[in-house]
Amino acid sequence: MRDEVHLRLGSAVQDFEECQGGFSFGVLGVATLATGEQVFIKAVHDDAANARDYRAETVVAAALPRTVPTPRLRFACELAGWLLLCFDLAPGALPHEPWRPGELSAALQALAVCARELTPSPVDGLPTLAEQMAGRCETWRALERHGVWGAVTIDGIGEWERDHLPRLASMEARWTELAVGDTLLHFDPRFDNILISPYGTARLVDWGRACIGPVWGDLVCFLVQSDLGDVDPEEIFVGHPVGEAVEPKRVDAFLVALAGYWTHTASLPGLAHAPHLRDRREYSRRATIGWLQRRWT
Repeated sequence: MRDEVHLRLGSAVQDFEECQGGFSFGVLGVATLATGEQVFIKAVHDDAANARDYRAETVVAAALPRTVPTPRLRFACELAGWLLLCFDLAPGALPHEPWRPGELSAALQALAVCARELTPSPVDGLPTLAEQMAGRCETWRALERHGVWGAVTIDGIGEWERDHLPRLASMEARWTELAVGDTLLHFDPRFDNILISPYGTARLVDWGRACIGPVWGDLVCFLVQSDLGDVDPEEIFVGHPVGEAVEPKRVDAFLVALAGYWTHTASLPGLAHAPHLRDRREYSRRATIGWLQRRWT
């Protein structure tokens, strides 16, 4: 892989600093070349569980317009049993949690730019949002029919969920026909997939789960996957360019699907390389249910 970087970029790798933490596995980090230039490297075995995401990111990143706030893909290849992706190094750092006002504003602006530039999608052949989530959003219907879904039981969910289970199950059955669109979604805009530059602008990274869906889909995901502190997600949503005129039942349907997904996955153990993932899932479950509660009250 070092030889391939040298061949492609014309300069040898002098140093490599691996990035720790996060939820991905494989080799990720910053390579410093003999010229002093730095690039970001992602590599994983070609039979790894997330190799599909790396292949998808290769296609998407190569096709993104230059106007999209994301690091440019320098090259990607498969060799010697590895998938290798090389990107420009985006200057900046992860935002803080809870979000600081300036960083939150920058991230929301970046999502607005993505929505504008990626509608309609410039990439063909990607799965739809419904296809990306196929088989993962059945919690409420299973609980209504059988009282159990994997490790989740009727007695184990909250009182509000039990009281609203018929409505949750009914809307879950329709979410795939309501949460639709022709926008290329990042679909994983967590705080740790966003970099804040020294100039206060935001860039999205890691496009491996991109799919096609409603223009407001990434905004919803963003609002339930990162700690907003005391900020009301509904207030942000309706005040954002992509959320101000959305039919409420469409957003409700997607939130119901996500709430079921998080409820199920939060009951599972964390991954061996990312045991803290379970805590993130539980946070997203609470955030999604809380937002639904406010919308339905």
